[in-house]
Amino acid sequence: MIEQFFYSSLLLKATFITYLLAMVSYIMVFFNAKVVWQNAGKYLFTVAFALCTILIIDRWIEAGRPPFKSLYESLIFACWTVSLVNLFVEYKLKVRLLGSITSVAVVVIFLYALSNRDVEIIALPPALQTWLFIPHVVAYFLAYGALFVGALCAGLYILLPQGLKGHRVISDAQRIDLSHYTYSITKFGYLFLTLGLLLGAWWGQTAWSNYWGWDPKENWALITWLLFTAYLHFRNVKTLSEKQLAWMVIIGTGAIIFTYLGMEYLPTAEDSIHIYIQD
Repeated sequence: MIEQFFYSSLLLKATFITYLLAMVSYIMVFFNAKVVWQNAGKYLFTVAFALCTILIIDRWIEAGRPPFKSLYESLIFACWTVSLVNLFVEYKLKVRLLGSITSVAVVVIFLYALSNRDVEIIALPPALQTWLFIPHVVAYFLAYGALFVGALCAGLYILLPQGLKGHRVISDAQRIDLSHYTYSITKFGYLFLTLGLLLGAWWGQTAWSNYWGWDPKENWALITWLLFTAYLHFRNVKTLSEKQLAWMVIIGTGAIIFTYLGMEYLPTAEDSIHIYIQD
């Protein structure tokens, strides 16, 4: 991984280092009450997000195609979508503690991306050379980013079910209802999860004359959608406690991570037409 980082581009190095500095700044707020540290993490994270955006655009230009094909490219895009949702939560909802936890997660994802950095650019197979490729992938990764942040918020709720009062590392608000924020973020993610599923079916009909082929990845995509559908249903009918609902979000996000990274471990992996993203 150190070698991969050493031989990477200056832009990639700058992006990762800025994310790392943002994480450190967030953590330092826990131990230093000085005002100078209050927003350092947020602003550094914003700069890192901007650099990540430029990194994706640069890769797009270099590859001559959308940079979503390989595992490395998709992980960098995952960092971007998680960062986007985190910044919205921090600037709009003022949940600073969630931002500090998300920054650690983004650094971990980035490190995993570095360990899988492409030696050469991979060409798109014919099945991916369609206009549906971009909206399908973008919709799913926006969903992944939002639901991942939602799961982090759900984890905070399980640890702190009574909510939190305003603190320099938490929020400018007087009290935070973590369950409410989990619900709001998850609803946003569910919207794009549904859109990604529908676009995938449309793509399947266009490419293989079949809306649904019962491919392992398609099946797990459906499982994740059903889990979050159940979460929204049970929340509205009030049959489960808030803590149980929080666990549903975490389990659903675990299913998403498996759908994204675990397909190659299934016995039916060789039958899948979707394992190309792991190449």
